[in-house]
Amino acid sequence: MKIGLLTTSFPRHAGDIAGDFVLGYARALRDEGHYVEVLAPEPTEASQPSAERGITLQHVPYLRPAVLQRTFYGAGVPDNLRRNPLTALGLAPFCGNLYLHARRSSRDWHALVSHWALPCALIAGAVRDARPHIAVLHSADVHLLQQLPLRGPIAERIARTAAALWFVTQAQRDQFIALLPPQTQPPRTLVCPMGIDVSETTPLSNAEREAFRRRHGLQGFCVLLLTRLVAIKGVDIALRAAAIGGITLLIAGDGPLRAELMQQARALAVPVRWLGVVRGEEKRCWMSAADAFALPSRRLADGRSEGMPCALLEALAHGLPVVASRLDGIAEAFDENAPPHALVPPDDPAALHAALLRLHGSRAAGRDGSTHAAHYGWGRARDCIAELLEPVAPTRSSCR
Repeated sequence: MKIGLLTTSFPRHAGDIAGDFVLGYARALRDEGHYVEVLAPEPTEASQPSAERGITLQHVPYLRPAVLQRTFYGAGVPDNLRRNPLTALGLAPFCGNLYLHARRSSRDWHALVSHWALPCALIAGAVRDARPHIAVLHSADVHLLQQLPLRGPIAERIARTAAALWFVTQAQRDQFIALLPPQTQPPRTLVCPMGIDVSETTPLSNAEREAFRRRHGLQGFCVLLLTRLVAIKGVDIALRAAAIGGITLLIAGDGPLRAELMQQARALAVPVRWLGVVRGEEKRCWMSAADAFALPSRRLADGRSEGMPCALLEALAHGLPVVASRLDGIAEAFDENAPPHALVPPDDPAALHAALLRLHGSRAAGRDGSTHAAHYGWGRARDCIAELLEPVAPTRSSCR
């Protein structure tokens, strides 16, 4: 089966983290025996997408000169718009060009998948004809829909033109269903997080871990953050927690707040390693070197919060003890009453600090949970994809 995948984010080159889980989704489709054709925004810079068996990428241009194409990638559309409202100028041209490209390419497609409902699910619904369409909705989608004046009709349109709706958390599913006008019958709905590459989460042996820590001069209690450096991730909360004492932060990631956060760390005299973006074997080594994992995500002033971050699933699969913010989507990842993990109120450095210190020395217990967390690999998603592409299936399903 040839499947068209519409998205607003996709890796621009080998090693790029932008839309990395969308590439994982495309690979899951391919591994089910399908051929995948991806339509994604053209990046500002010239790029050489890595060749993938069974996956082709078509970039959709939307502004000229190309240097003006700053709506997508980077910190992500919501943060790009917040930092520079002029990036909104690319939204309408992209929607128009994505529709034209999808209309032309869809003649050869047997099914469609859309990542990010606004605008991809709407456009996929407009060109699908009688072909099945799986709409994958993320936290930013549901939040944006909740803010729109015509949220009910738009949600109804997405539901009516999709054969199935895929949500990464139960909370997001419930929020979307609540937007639908009364008496609207939604299509099949499924709750399943995006997958992770479980092969990258095998811990180093104790000897290898100690050697890595010595090589990098790591001492004491080290807490890893694997994150984009944007406001919603709450890295500033982790810095204030570490300033209380007893914690060295290992911050892996990049983003527009990097310089600001580094300045804050210096002002607080926080012991911190800025690792930049880490992938593959390097990421596996740093996850093994850490004693715990922190996810201090926050709810922004406009109400937006995270869904199910892949970094959280990677930490759980790796066996790291986790302290995370008590937010609806995140809370679905694990049982906070099953030690050594813990949930704390967002925007509370003291609570984060106290919970992390309680994990000191519990890393071995955290590893016991890695077998349970491994079900967040892409194998689960492949099972869900196969189910959704079947012609007959129950009205509601869940891979949880």
